[in-house]
Amino acid sequence: MTNTIYREEFSAAGISSKTIKSALGCCLIRLCRGVYSVIRECQVKDHSRIAAFIRDDDWISFHVDRTPSDLKHDFRYQTQLRALRIRSYRWYRPEDVIVGKSAAVLHGIPLYKDTSKAIAVKHPRSNSHTKEIIRVRGEVPAEDQVGFGHLTATSAVRTALDLIRISGQREAFAAMEWVLRQMTTAQFPGFNPKFGYTEKFQAEARRIVATAFYPAVARMRSGQVTAQRMVDAIDPFSESPAESNCRFNLIALKLTGFEQQIEVRDNKGFIARVDFLNEQARTILAVDGSEKYALVGPSLIRREGEQHNRLLSMGYKVIHLSFDDVFRLNDFRDKIFTQVPELKQMVGSPHE
Repeated sequence: MTNTIYREEFSAAGISSKTIKSALGCCLIRLCRGVYSVIRECQVKDHSRIAAFIRDDDWISFHVDRTPSDLKHDFRYQTQLRALRIRSYRWYRPEDVIVGKSAAVLHGIPLYKDTSKAIAVKHPRSNSHTKEIIRVRGEVPAEDQVGFGHLTATSAVRTALDLIRISGQREAFAAMEWVLRQMTTAQFPGFNPKFGYTEKFQAEARRIVATAFYPAVARMRSGQVTAQRMVDAIDPFSESPAESNCRFNLIALKLTGFEQQIEVRDNKGFIARVDFLNEQARTILAVDGSEKYALVGPSLIRREGEQHNRLLSMGYKVIHLSFDDVFRLNDFRDKIFTQVPELKQMVGSPHE
């Protein structure tokens, strides 16, 4: 619920515009025109009636001890606010379809450092542009539309494909892999990646590509060649956007021989399921993106140190790639070739 309040509700409770204005930045935030969210139960006397609108205690608890600066730099929080704004906006027109990055936010597709503010929509007959919404004239095929309650947006597949034009191939590739993974895991209730990936999982992913992605590409009015090439390359094994970006780099460099999520064992048994393994070059790429390790804690980090030593004793070379390393092709290329020069022999002409 996130304590969403409309201006009319404040007026009905006798809360003046002056009080609302003074509460902004204190216990209240503005989501969009005429829509607010109560984030704190503050002690300011004039704001006491605003606290009566608190209905989501978890939303209040989340904001405790978090400064405006903390919230500003919290990517997930800012994404949640964007989703709230999109869902709460009250001036959509009939036949509006939410598209682009706005649709990505609704679907939960990860976007890297997205700073866009206005809601993006398509309408079959209207154009308009305000601070809160950008409406562009255009048609969205019915097959590429899905409902979010009273709202309509492009499907997750079509949204990811649209990001090729909007955000570039790198972000779109990560989005397409994320969507494919979500759609595939949805077919396996209780799926847990720590138990590995079966041939049936891979077969289901290829079925989804054939029945959902390829038809969506065929309905695109432009960019079909690039979209088709990218869809041909996606897999459901990347467990984070960082890993998808690593795959994107390997494809761009035409560096072959790497497989994802491979179990490695020695005479003592299981060591690890590694992110990327090139058995011919005896090279492992470990994508140490901050998201991946956000919740693991120090005990797992120490255990992975032991894993690292066992892998080295087997003759593997382990390249640790940071979240930033995989987002810059030149840095990625320089790092892996410096640490394992023989990988150069497996590379074609780089392209992006």
